[in-house]
Amino acid sequence: MIITVGDFRELLEQYDDQLELSFSGLEYHRLIQKGEKHLEVEFEEKVFKDKTGRTRIHDEEH
Repeated sequence: MIITVGDFRELLEQYDDQLELSFSGLEYHRLIQKGEKHLEVEFEEKVFKDKTGRTRIHDEEH
């Protein structure tokens, strides 16, 4: 699902700024702008869709 930054901000308005935000076990890495109209949330884990359309998560050990 794609959501605009504005829509996401609106959803977050009802919550206290001090609440911790969880990504269901994924470790947040950074935000990166990709193109003029696309902002991507990156995680430490590699998250991708396989050839069948299923979401896969690969956690590389360093």
